[in-house]
Amino acid sequence: MGEIKTINDPVHGTIRFEGALLELLGSPQIIRLNQIKQLGLAYLVFPGAQHTRLEHSMGVSFVAGLLARELGLGEEEAAILRAAGLLHDVGHGPFSHTLEGIFHDRIGLDHMELTRDLITGMVDLDLSEWTDPSWEARRIPDILERHGLDPGYIASLVCQEKNGGIVELRLPLEVEAGDDTPQYMRQIIHSALDADQLDFLLRDSHYTGAAHGTIDIDRIVQTAVLVNGELMIHKRGISALEGMLVARSLMYSSVYFHKTARIAESMLCRAVSGLNDDRLLGIWNLSDAEVLFTLRKEEGLTGDIVRRLRMRRLFKAAFRIESEDALGDDELSLRTREIVREASDDRARTVMEDRIARRAGVKEGQVIIDVPDPALTLSEPRLKRTDIKVMSERPTPLSKLSSIARSLQHRPTVPWCMMISCPEEKVAPVRDAASRVLEDL
Repeated sequence: MGEIKTINDPVHGTIRFEGALLELLGSPQIIRLNQIKQLGLAYLVFPGAQHTRLEHSMGVSFVAGLLARELGLGEEEAAILRAAGLLHDVGHGPFSHTLEGIFHDRIGLDHMELTRDLITGMVDLDLSEWTDPSWEARRIPDILERHGLDPGYIASLVCQEKNGGIVELRLPLEVEAGDDTPQYMRQIIHSALDADQLDFLLRDSHYTGAAHGTIDIDRIVQTAVLVNGELMIHKRGISALEGMLVARSLMYSSVYFHKTARIAESMLCRAVSGLNDDRLLGIWNLSDAEVLFTLRKEEGLTGDIVRRLRMRRLFKAAFRIESEDALGDDELSLRTREIVREASDDRARTVMEDRIARRAGVKEGQVIIDVPDPALTLSEPRLKRTDIKVMSERPTPLSKLSSIARSLQHRPTVPWCMMISCPEEKVAPVRDAASRVLEDL
């Protein structure tokens, strides 16, 4: 028997690692995740949110193994699922999802694409700083192949390639004709009910102290069933499933898109957006702390914002459009949606920010308009999905059986649909200027 190591996880208890999983934990790509916070800058609001992408990845691997065991899968499929769970976030840059939009839009860097390429060996990044020169740092595909695991197959469980090479998440209803990969294998790694969500809801709730994120993972796993090769939940697990969906919705509105945390993330994005493309690419393999340490020395807006973040001197909300104001078909709601729609365009948003800053007498770049919906779509396409199938008399989507699931499809994920922030001392003039500029649109 090979070497076995156990890790005492604060969420799941004892987790065993051996074989390919143990060797992967020693790879520089995985070690790097230990320096990237799972929730980006949320620790500025929730001081306990100091957990890392590595902790989450180990948890996903563990939960994938739980599901494999409960579903009666063989050792080979269980090993594949646990490896895919451990590697599913290996392409994340510093601060997790915070800078994802900038990396994607400016230099075409997508964390899902990088994940695929790192797993398959299509790209080798300079990660020499994350390993000792005397060590033989094996690449991820080499480790997988040594243990009889197919890197391409594992990568395909995490993402897929289509639409001219654009890598997209593969959700359970998007399986292409001719694809002989069992649907349940993809679902366990990424679907409306997967190991990823089961871990991050529990883990993020634990570390932030947000009790409404707690879910009954034992009941969900124990009622998971396979029907015609598809992952479903037995009707006995409906209550636990509803609880998970409610927890997911509440965690997004109260933690992941908390107003102050979102302002901090918007500030970091504004600071990083001032870098040229080469420097932007260069910060991908840095840790969170290294990004702040490096950019604090910058001149102008970038350095000022990063120094503010380090000292928690955050911008304040000067103007908000609540999500409920954009609902309905009255003239005011239609007008509100039009403003938000225009602010969703990068170029139009920049013009708005500059106009507000000039009218308020604020330095260029110190007015930030945040429209969360595009970022939410990019980072979490599963959020509104409640079409998990329940095995009752026959397989039925949960939304047809549960009024809770149906109502969650219409609940605003974020309580506000547009927010304008600025330095605290400029809140009053920016609020007035914003009202006037938006009236003139």
